[in-house]
Amino acid sequence: MIYASKRFIVSALLFAFVVPGISAADLKSILDPLPAAAIRPPPTLSAQSPPLATNRTVANEVTGDSSLLLSEDVLLRAIQSDLPKRFPIKGELRVRLARPWLPMKLPAEDFFAECIQLPPGGISTSMSVTVRGVSGGRIIGEWPIVLRAELWQEVWVAFERLERGTVLTPGMLAPQKIDLLKEFGPHPVSSETDLSGFELDQAVAAGRPLRKRDLVEKSLIRKGQFVDAVANEGGINIRMRAMALEGGAAGAVIRVRNLDSNREFVGQVLNETQVQVRF
Repeated sequence: MIYASKRFIVSALLFAFVVPGISAADLKSILDPLPAAAIRPPPTLSAQSPPLATNRTVANEVTGDSSLLLSEDVLLRAIQSDLPKRFPIKGELRVRLARPWLPMKLPAEDFFAECIQLPPGGISTSMSVTVRGVSGGRIIGEWPIVLRAELWQEVWVAFERLERGTVLTPGMLAPQKIDLLKEFGPHPVSSETDLSGFELDQAVAAGRPLRKRDLVEKSLIRKGQFVDAVANEGGINIRMRAMALEGGAAGAVIRVRNLDSNREFVGQVLNETQVQVRF
């Protein structure tokens, strides 16, 4: 009790100096602790409280009209629509962003993209472009973007190993979709290409796509084949038996040897049995 009284007297004297005119009763009411029921804890966020937006623009866009939002999907569709205007593309082009895209609000519902800066080497699996966005009849931004690209096309693929000189038939090959951008060297032959009249100029491994460099026109005459060498000299038609020293397709110029005189001549392939020679 004595300690409490001293504390009260000291406190009263301090308040008397600091706040003149204050009574002891007032001072006691200030110093006495509040009842427990009157003490309220600070408010806390409930489980239903929305998360705090770290980006005010994004928060406004997400709650707004989705038709006026430039999302990643909308941007990619616009880029895929524009790129074929810049490059000669055959096949199905697919692109995706190397980094996440932060959605932004559009001034109008319409939107299209123009790729204004392109890689000099053409489309590749990874390429940097600058995209200009247009909406509501005005430019809304220009963005440097890194794209990951794929170009899918259906091509001819060998069922099994095919040797050089094989005359191609439909049963030897199958159409298969591949990503052309992952293929090195010349592009494979599209499955829309008619292979009748062609043969292989080099062997093709099983499961490997067929390329243009693998093909030559089908030879009408084979090396070592006996042919009719025909000539027109002074209005006189001459026909003689000869052996083809080379193979060749229609119109090809090959060497032949006369079986009677053993002399060699140069002639042009007419069909599977005849060569036109000139003396």
